[in-house]
Amino acid sequence: MNARVFLKRGLVGLVALPLLSLAIHAVESFESAKVLETALPEYPVRLAYEGIYSGGARLIVSVDESGKMTDVFTESYSHSEFGRLAERYIKRWTFQPAKLNGEPIASIKPIDFHFDDKRGVYSIGAPEALSALFYSGDNLDSKKVYSANDLDDGLQPIEMPQPLYPEDFKQSDMDGHATIMFYVDEKGSVRMPHATDYSEAIFGESALFTVKQWQFKPPVMKGKAVCVLVKQRFNFKGSSGRS
Repeated sequence: MNARVFLKRGLVGLVALPLLSLAIHAVESFESAKVLETALPEYPVRLAYEGIYSGGARLIVSVDESGKMTDVFTESYSHSEFGRLAERYIKRWTFQPAKLNGEPIASIKPIDFHFDDKRGVYSIGAPEALSALFYSGDNLDSKKVYSANDLDDGLQPIEMPQPLYPEDFKQSDMDGHATIMFYVDEKGSVRMPHATDYSEAIFGESALFTVKQWQFKPPVMKGKAVCVLVKQRFNFKGSSGRS
């Protein structure tokens, strides 16, 4: 089995599942997690006094099979105050879980908060181009996702075990693959890992279980700890391809 690490900006889609029984592009009856109740803050007056009249924050939430939000990751923001407010208020939201073939499943979902001094605060699924305006990173108090190529010394692993070939397939000649995407936060921890594609669900399970154990040195760009998004493909070799 071999693996190669590379980085990609942005999410594959509006919803990426921790694990599917089918590759995402092949799913025909998938329903995204739905927001049932929201709570939105007022526009922060302090920023208006400072001449900041608009901005945004993107949060990634993990919702389990019961609809409970189990984790929140602040992916990006145009100003740290927007990020803090968005994270504080989204914890009051309630969700209906995603469904695959009618059965509830765990999933992750990106949610954009838009702050406007005149229009107030609202949350919609904005096009990527519009979101880029909010997360351009032009000021020192903003946050965005970077590429490993932007880092001072690349992405440096501390713990990186490799996934095991599934026991159930060890007597077969079956090759397989799985692709996992995840964030590495400013502390070097893996956040929001999710399978985006795999040949068999068990390969996705093995890869996902392993990635959750990875740990990196804090990603650094220009001396500052930053967040990166990793896309990792794993190739599993059948018995004829293993030594």
